[in-house]
Amino acid sequence: MKQRQVRITRQVPSTLIPRSRMMLVFLCMVGLSSIIAIKLFDVQLIQHGEFEERARRQYLNRHVIEPNRGMIFDRQGKRLAANLPNYWSIGVRLAVLEDKNALARQLADVLSMPLNAVKEKLNHRGNFVWIKRKVDRQVARQIRALTRREIEIRRETLRYYPYSKVGGQVIGFVDVDNKGLSGTEGLYDQILSGQAGYEVLQKDARRREILDQGFPRRNPVDGGSVVLSIDINVQAAAEEELEKAVWLHDAAGGMIVVTRPSTGEILAIASYPRYDPNDPGKYEPGNRKNRAITDVFEPGSTFKVVPFAGLFETDYADIDEAVYCENGHWEIADRIIRDAHPFKMLTARQVLARSSNIGTAKLAGRMSRKEFYTVIRDFGFGKETGIEMLGEVRGLLAKPSKWSGVTQSNMAMGHGLAVTALQLAMAYGVIANDGLLLEPMLILSTTDQEGNTEIMEPRLVRRVLRPTTARAMRILLTDAVELGTGKSAEIDGLRVAGKTGTAQKVDLENKCYFQDRFVSSFAGFLPADRPELLAVVIVDDPRNDYAGGVVAAPIFRGVMEKLLVMLPRQEPILSGDEYAMEDEELLGSGRVVVPSLVSMTLDDASDRLERLGLRPVLLGEGEIVFAQGTPPGAALSPGMEVEIMLTECSTKTGVVEVPDLVGLDLREAVAMLSRLGLRARIDGTGVVITQTPSAGTLLTAGSECGILARPAWEESS
Repeated sequence: MKQRQVRITRQVPSTLIPRSRMMLVFLCMVGLSSIIAIKLFDVQLIQHGEFEERARRQYLNRHVIEPNRGMIFDRQGKRLAANLPNYWSIGVRLAVLEDKNALARQLADVLSMPLNAVKEKLNHRGNFVWIKRKVDRQVARQIRALTRREIEIRRETLRYYPYSKVGGQVIGFVDVDNKGLSGTEGLYDQILSGQAGYEVLQKDARRREILDQGFPRRNPVDGGSVVLSIDINVQAAAEEELEKAVWLHDAAGGMIVVTRPSTGEILAIASYPRYDPNDPGKYEPGNRKNRAITDVFEPGSTFKVVPFAGLFETDYADIDEAVYCENGHWEIADRIIRDAHPFKMLTARQVLARSSNIGTAKLAGRMSRKEFYTVIRDFGFGKETGIEMLGEVRGLLAKPSKWSGVTQSNMAMGHGLAVTALQLAMAYGVIANDGLLLEPMLILSTTDQEGNTEIMEPRLVRRVLRPTTARAMRILLTDAVELGTGKSAEIDGLRVAGKTGTAQKVDLENKCYFQDRFVSSFAGFLPADRPELLAVVIVDDPRNDYAGGVVAAPIFRGVMEKLLVMLPRQEPILSGDEYAMEDEELLGSGRVVVPSLVSMTLDDASDRLERLGLRPVLLGEGEIVFAQGTPPGAALSPGMEVEIMLTECSTKTGVVEVPDLVGLDLREAVAMLSRLGLRARIDGTGVVITQTPSAGTLLTAGSECGILARPAWEESS
């Protein structure tokens, strides 16, 4: 029987994928591939540079190389600012900061900072923050010992001012990034700052920096330099005398300006209170400004030279004419003008010498308003002087159209207008410089970063007076010192020309004058016949006395006595014969002016006197004149005698024994060295406390002896 075969077939599910699904998968794959391709294109080509830079930052660091800030020098070449190199700044890389609180405690302890202040800095948004700038080497070593990878230490320079407060308002200061903020530092920051360089450093796994010579580098360009007309010794002497007077008279402050009137050079310009540019944050902001150019005041009687000069220039007044001064009480318009002392009749010369307000107002009234206003403007008031300093103001001077019936009389007495100390100094320079107004000169030269030097020259503004008018005014100002209110400014052996001033301060709030607050002033120059040095002194609100002759004039004398031994005498522009000939019309027919003979040889001094028709009388033995009996500037008739004192010329033997100078006044010490043929190198002012070399040392004639002095008043205070 045949078996029947049965075929069994298994049902296999269908594996076919719908066409739509396949298309969807395909499109997804294409889209994903496209995205990847686009991203790769963007990373590899478009953003290649950015990602390459990110990678480089992982092991490279660009380090800025700080340039040396340029130097500021005084006229003698002394550095008024220096760069101290061994200082470091401490920063933190916030991007890699791990334990913020622990790091804050460590930094606060080492840097002597409040913990909260450090934490506040560490909360800064960004990748990096400075914690403290410019710490010394010892602190930097302690920070480095922490071995925290977040900490970054950068070496920097610290701007340092070796003379501390002396000249601070002129020199100025810089911020923590060595950018000039005030004074010369601010005004000439572009020249002094230089240009930073850079170098690229590689970092290893421990983030230690490694210099590779193959990496890019650009060397920094150091800053240029500025040479000031300031003499730092003169500045120190002026500031010392001013500060002493402010304390003595319990004043609110003061100002002083010292110039060479023939060139307009500023030898010193200062105000009190002062500040130390090494740490400006410790002082009030007002201490940083130089009040001699930023603050205005009513000049009082020091301004009287302006109307007198205008009167003589226009021939509206004669030097010896009589003026009725109303016995000290005169009514004009709706006001009463008074004199401190009642006068009946005075000559015009005596009106200025004795500072008669009534006489001055009467004479000034001869000019029209326009004429008087023009004279004031010609002297430089009501406009900036042009000094190379920041913050100068122009003062206050109303136009004639706004004057009342008494304004001109008030202005003639120095009221009703406001000036700066520098404006007043340059105005007196007109009289000292034969009628020429110069711009004040604070900068002698600048050298830029490429080494190009620009040397400044004196700049003439205008001729204000005829030479004869200026010389007539010098005679009147000499009388004002010798016969009038300025006797405290007199200096033995020299004729001083000048004028005192005492003005009530203005109460701006109540628009009136204070009855018990004053500004005391003195403006003058010497020698009166041939001015070489000029100074204006202003004392603000002295309390125990306020007269300009009592408060300000002694400051002038104290400064000038120091300067006469510090500074070399200027060569005269005219010979004695020429000067005497030009002055004949003022001094009287036949009279001549006695020249300065100090430091001349016997032969030169005798020849000078004989050419003027004067007879030398010799006192002592030697070859060098160290003093003269008749002071320079005196008017003598031909044939009269002039005593000259002689000393031995130390160059005969060629060897000099150094004297004992300790305890002597600086002026006496310098004079003693000069008589022996030695040169003085001065540091400080006041009384000599040390000398180099010591007394008894033998030196060759012409050698230098160092003197260290300090103010005697500081020792006693």
